[in-house]
Amino acid sequence: MTAELHELAGDVQYPLDLAGIFAFAVHGALIATRKDFDFFGTLLLAESAGVGGGLFRDLVLRVQPVAFTDLGCAIAPFLATLLVFFSSRAQSWKRGWHVADAGALGMFCVTGTVKALDHGLNSPASAAIGVTTAVGGGVACSVLAREIPSSLAWDRDLYVVPALLGSGLVILLHATSTLRVATAVAAGLLAFAFRLSAVRRGWRTPRSALWRRAGAVPKPATLPEGRREKTMLPPADARTAQHRQVSSELH
Repeated sequence: MTAELHELAGDVQYPLDLAGIFAFAVHGALIATRKDFDFFGTLLLAESAGVGGGLFRDLVLRVQPVAFTDLGCAIAPFLATLLVFFSSRAQSWKRGWHVADAGALGMFCVTGTVKALDHGLNSPASAAIGVTTAVGGGVACSVLAREIPSSLAWDRDLYVVPALLGSGLVILLHATSTLRVATAVAAGLLAFAFRLSAVRRGWRTPRSALWRRAGAVPKPATLPEGRREKTMLPPADARTAQHRQVSSELH
């Protein structure tokens, strides 16, 4: 890697990581306050969302996790917790949080990939590390909050795909010897813009053929035979009923 890339993986990466940690921590704190967690529960979710992806990255790369050695990585989630927990309007700032979250996604998928390349990983492994750095904290936070991670659900705005775009662009730039600070930042900005477009336009990943074939859930036995009306079940009930229907078809 060039001297510029070593700079990106070092001094330039640090402020970007702190900004991304803060943005992801805000997202985790918002989930906690929505579920009426206390202050320490909110701080735990903020910490897991903020540093979870980077912690996984460093453990895989067998380097000392920055989350345990740098005070800034602990202060950023703490400040995010204070901001969200003691503000009665935090839940109404969704547009701003979407922008911050998309920015953190764009930064982390790029810096995670660059750090993996800098430690000698091959291209597919580096891209995987970049994506995991970007989405890992959100997955950990959702698991603690007993929610399905948005990066895994088909009915949520695209999340993994923008991260894949940013990481893939870094790999392409590295393969063509054009990976510099400026081009890496451009890759992050493209991932950021793609994520925001997905939020605004409601882009989704395709649903599996099995669940598309299952269709809507019919009403139980009260309807006359031959009628095919559809119920308007709550989303959770409808998903449970569909799961039972598909499971019965599989067996």
